[in-house]
Amino acid sequence: MVVLSQPALNQFFLLKTCKPTPLFAGIPVVDLTDPDAKTHIVNACRDFGFFKLVNHGVPLQFMANLENETLGFFKKPQSVKDRAGPPDPFGYGSKRIGPNGDVGWVEYLLLNTNPDVISPKSQFIFREGPQNFR
Repeated sequence: MVVLSQPALNQFFLLKTCKPTPLFAGIPVVDLTDPDAKTHIVNACRDFGFFKLVNHGVPLQFMANLENETLGFFKKPQSVKDRAGPPDPFGYGSKRIGPNGDVGWVEYLLLNTNPDVISPKSQFIFREGPQNFR
């Protein structure tokens, strides 16, 4: 996640918004068994900014474990979450967002998927249940 100040945004003219649609047709679904999946992913990212991925082969139990671990992490007291940050580039972070009146707060956790590169922050996060992330 990158947050730029307003003056910095003026330097970038390549930023595009998603194309407007008259009626929301739903979240684009990309099937990884489709030979044209790459094209569908690019189109979904360009047109909507996100998509739902199906037939990816990730076991449902793994996704459920990961979701439970995630919820458990973000329910922890702020002082505990802060020990997993700041992200450099991996770890926990939080930011105040919405300079145009839509003020809010976002928390995020950036993890590395390479099992050969484990940062001390990742070890802190995985300490309670590393088996859930394999």
